[in-house]
Amino acid sequence: MWNAAEKTAFLEQGYYHAPAVLSGKYLEAVQAAFDQVWETEGPPVNQLKLLKHPVFIDLIEHPPILERQRAIFGHQTQLLQYDLLRQGPHSNTPERSWHRDFAFPGDYPLSINTILYLDEMTAERGPTFVVPGSHRGTAQPPVEQRHQPLADELAVYAQPGDAVFINSAIWHSGGCNTTGGLRRGIYLYYGYWWLKRYEFDRPLPWQALQNAGEQRLRLLGVKMPAWDLHQYTPDA
Repeated sequence: MWNAAEKTAFLEQGYYHAPAVLSGKYLEAVQAAFDQVWETEGPPVNQLKLLKHPVFIDLIEHPPILERQRAIFGHQTQLLQYDLLRQGPHSNTPERSWHRDFAFPGDYPLSINTILYLDEMTAERGPTFVVPGSHRGTAQPPVEQRHQPLADELAVYAQPGDAVFINSAIWHSGGCNTTGGLRRGIYLYYGYWWLKRYEFDRPLPWQALQNAGEQRLRLLGVKMPAWDLHQYTPDA
């Protein structure tokens, strides 16, 4: 759970860099599971593949991730999408690819993308870039600079196990991996339960529902957080 100052910074800036969300043996287990699932399932690796595997089922309820989401969405928190992204060595992708995941009038987030890093994000490996404060309003990144650095951008230089929580409306971009190693990240995308999850028209893997408690069922959109759609308080 973040403290009041961290939450305020997230709401004002549109992002928050949290160190050591994973560490030690748990980080090593997630790194190993990433590589195994990437090879056995094949890209693209989304929630319909990830939610068959115990490590990734458990990760959606990992307290340092989930409690920060619930500080915003309360018990209405739902997992909307879940992906693995891997960029190979010596990539020739553009320097930037500016975009917003979701844009809706208003300053308060409707959804938050959590990027969990499994490799050190140096300048050469291609860190995530954000434009602080750009989540406000509905403006899109300038088309003529879509693949170029912006004057007010900020790089998130993360360590393995760190996470960045980004208001999905903020302008952001991945970088280009020019190293000889991999660039691996896990994307956990949460929002209010009344938003449709991605791939909503396809059933979730049965493994994700087996022996699931109420919290997980709510996160997966299988169980409503309360009996009524009209809820003023998200903790209801």
